[in-house]
Amino acid sequence: MKSLFILLLAGVTSYTAFAQEDTKAKEILDKLSAKTKAYKTIKADFQFTMVNKAEETNESQSGKIELKGDKYILTISGQDVISDGNSMWTILKESKEVQINEIDEEDEDAISPNKIFTLYEEGFKYKYVKEDKGMHIINLYPKAAAEKSFHRITLYINKAKNEISKVKVYGKDGTTTTYSIKSFTPNSTIPDTKFSFSKTKFPGYEIIDLR
Repeated sequence: MKSLFILLLAGVTSYTAFAQEDTKAKEILDKLSAKTKAYKTIKADFQFTMVNKAEETNESQSGKIELKGDKYILTISGQDVISDGNSMWTILKESKEVQINEIDEEDEDAISPNKIFTLYEEGFKYKYVKEDKGMHIINLYPKAAAEKSFHRITLYINKAKNEISKVKVYGKDGTTTTYSIKSFTPNSTIPDTKFSFSKTKFPGYEIIDLR
């Protein structure tokens, strides 16, 4: 509950509405999850923006991602990130450097690129906000709020397509990060070899293994 009410009747009414909206949100998210999990692969182009009015920050970048199970390739802002589900290679093109890290499943604050379309499935409470311009708008609230750097995530779900169109992450530091999906293509053929790193493709790059 976001607020306290003096009158018991108001409190009961508010609680009932919250419960009903939670049920509606769950139905929509379950349907979305079933459809998304049925895809063998996903390719998407997106726009990434980060705004913090207090710090006068307003950044925008385009990117693309390819997903296959736990594997992914993310391309954004002069860098590529490749993951085979166990390790992650961050390729920094300007500095000609490759950083290798293990996937940290215990990182409570991380929003992994391969989870962006299913991040709502674990660790969140949710509330249906409204339908607007053909979009279901649902708020997610982290159950382990103290361990997160954000306090809310808002999903915009295309009602007709049953697909996520936008994700907004509201940080505790006042930063709002938005992922707007520009194109979404499921079930393309993506070979597993695309998710493996070969240093022969990056001659002259410094390899820094942080595993």
